[in-house]
Amino acid sequence: MMVLLSTAPAPVREHPDPMAIDRADQAPDLGPPPADGRIRPEQPRTQDGPTPPEPPGGPPESRSRAEAYDDLRAADSPPPAAADAHTTPDGGWSWKSLGLSRADNQVADQQLAARRQAEGRRPDGSYDDHGLTPTLRRIEGQLDQGTLVPDTERFALKSPDRFKEKLAKLTARYPERNTDQLASAIHDGIRYTFVIDPPAYVAGVRAAEQKLSAEGYRLQLRKPSWDDPDYKGVNSRWLDPGTGARFEVQFHTPESWEAKQLTHGLYEKLADPRTTPEQRSQLDSEQRKITARITIPEGATGIAHYRAEDADE
Repeated sequence: MMVLLSTAPAPVREHPDPMAIDRADQAPDLGPPPADGRIRPEQPRTQDGPTPPEPPGGPPESRSRAEAYDDLRAADSPPPAAADAHTTPDGGWSWKSLGLSRADNQVADQQLAARRQAEGRRPDGSYDDHGLTPTLRRIEGQLDQGTLVPDTERFALKSPDRFKEKLAKLTARYPERNTDQLASAIHDGIRYTFVIDPPAYVAGVRAAEQKLSAEGYRLQLRKPSWDDPDYKGVNSRWLDPGTGARFEVQFHTPESWEAKQLTHGLYEKLADPRTTPEQRSQLDSEQRKITARITIPEGATGIAHYRAEDADE
């Protein structure tokens, strides 16, 4: 399967509306990638758009790659645990104002178990050669450029309470929809991130996608956002036909991945409906200043947006 790359800006974070395509309302169906098999050149930027904030001054990067990854590992900690999340006396689940009925909580537990099995982890936490994570590790070893982020095994699965939080928001927003279908649509229950150095970024994304396709995984959505002032990277969603599991793969440079960690707290506050317009403006400005420091790899703004015809909404 050839995976091709062209222009389409779109943000990439998880949207407060869980059924939306990340940070946009709904990604447009742009059809399949071009059939010419080529990576399209980067499109010239216009002078009519807003000028990005001036990157702050400072010494050039002096850390080794290992030192940078040590810093990033510390920054890539999971969100605070849902300490007060709990199973209710009737077998449901509750956290803050969110809740799942007993039946919905059972669906969540079943879906979580299916994801653990698809991810390949044994009950004792070890792996053999089956499952998504061992396969992603094999792909990593076959790539000339790019590595999975540190502690990939630790963060590959969304925690049960975070999964149930997302499902509770979905069931509240779409009460008429089947809970199994809503839970199945949670694409980031299993997630991976590749970090690729800028000179090899575009070729590295293409190579990783080709390896994933060669393993039988189906690309459902590719969403680049290198033209976005708030977030830079490529987000993609995949389907494992063998298990029916959906999983997410992001592609970053060391800089864009570090910026993602640095802006996570800002994004959480921006997504909070209690944030005032004044606070939102300040937070957005801070986020854009961090994002403006990122070096855009050559050709990255030419990576194509893609949605498969059978992709879920």
